[in-house]
Amino acid sequence: MKMRFKNYHHRKNFTEFISPKNSTYYSSRGEFVSAVFFLSADKLLWERSKSAIARYSVNFGAIDLSGISTEGYALYKAARTVYDGKSDVSLSELCDWTLIEDSTVLTIFAGVMLLRNSVAKPNWRI
Repeated sequence: MKMRFKNYHHRKNFTEFISPKNSTYYSSRGEFVSAVFFLSADKLLWERSKSAIARYSVNFGAIDLSGISTEGYALYKAARTVYDGKSDVSLSELCDWTLIEDSTVLTIFAGVMLLRNSVAKPNWRI
C-alpha cells in the first residue's frame, strides 16, 4: 500500500515517531498506528498530542483541543474513532466540504486504509 501524507511535515512527524528502524511499532496495534497517523497530520494537534502518546497507547483525554482548527478537530475525532472503536462523529461530518479541505478528507481515507492494511511493509510518499 502506498501511504499518502497530507504534506511533508505530516510525513516527517509520522515517520519520526513510527520509525522504520523500530520494528516493534510495526507489530503494534493498527489502531495505534492509524491514530498517530491522524494526530500527526495537523501541526497544532500534533504538538498538543505528543505528550499524550505513550509507547503503544494514546490518552485522548490529555490532549488540549482549545484553539484547534476544524480540520484538526476532524483528524482528532477520526483518530479517537479508529483507536477506541466508538463513533460519535459521522462520515458526512468528516467529509463536509464546507468545513474540511479535500486534503484532510484524503488524509482521513488514507488513515482508514492504514488501519485496514497495516504498515508491515511501508511504502510512504507525500
